Amino acid sequence: MNKKIAFILYVIGYILIIVSTLLFVFQKFFGLAESIPYIFCTGVLVAIIGRIITLPKADDFRKKRLNTMLAIAAVLLLASAYFILKNNHAFIITLIITAFIDLFTAIRYPENKM
Repeated sequence: MNKKIAFILYVIGYILIIVSTLLFVFQKFFGLAESIPYIFCTGVLVAIIGRIITLPKADDFRKKRLNTMLAIAAVLLLASAYFILKNNHAFIITLIITAFIDLFTAIRYPENKM
């Protein structure tokens, strides 16, 4: 698969995650309470698939450590999807931790050209 298409999948996944999280917060105004978890889970799956495809090969210790952190963030995203399906508000905590890990790795990861 082309890396640019995989990156677009990655971005679409995160857009779905953000939109479904906002819909969850404002669900009284939109009335989509039963479909929000499925939108969120679709976004999580698309983002994880995009991340797996776009992740560059780790050839040094620093990249391996950052890739491990990204793997932990992917597991936390899956946990968030599980919690939102069970209608548990703990998904917010795992989603915030995932966001901080993603932000940290985005800042610390060496520049990579597609």
